[in-house]
Amino acid sequence: MTTSEALQKLQHYCAYQERSPFEVKRKLILIKLPKERHEEVIATLMEENFLDEYRFAAAFTLGKLNQKHWAPKRIRVGLQEHRIPRVTIDNILNQIDPGIIEKNALYLADRWFHSKTKEQLTGAMQRRGYSFDMIHRVYKAISGERL
Repeated sequence: MTTSEALQKLQHYCAYQERSPFEVKRKLILIKLPKERHEEVIATLMEENFLDEYRFAAAFTLGKLNQKHWAPKRIRVGLQEHRIPRVTIDNILNQIDPGIIEKNALYLADRWFHSKTKEQLTGAMQRRGYSFDMIHRVYKAISGERL
């Protein structure tokens, strides 16, 4: 595959949704572009604004926060899996409103209150990155409302 073909393919790949540089590197390996051309293609994608690490991190964070109801701790792990630098992660996570995190925790606890035991609910919320203190607080609030 030539560099221009790979570039065109990756432009479509990046235009579909926000991608991390790590995902683009994996895609370059899949399409079997020689390693010595990887940096050139990635640099071109960044210059043409198809690839932006910060924009990806912001979109990833908002998606996981609003759709999956993840807590910042779990979002941090997800961003680290995409090889996003710590400085960028810290910057993005510092912009999250703590009220949204608590609202999401209350939503999950309320949704799962009748279908799970307290232990199951705690485990499920911990997997989403919530602290034990937050889980205990929202469980107490939800169980108080239900009585």
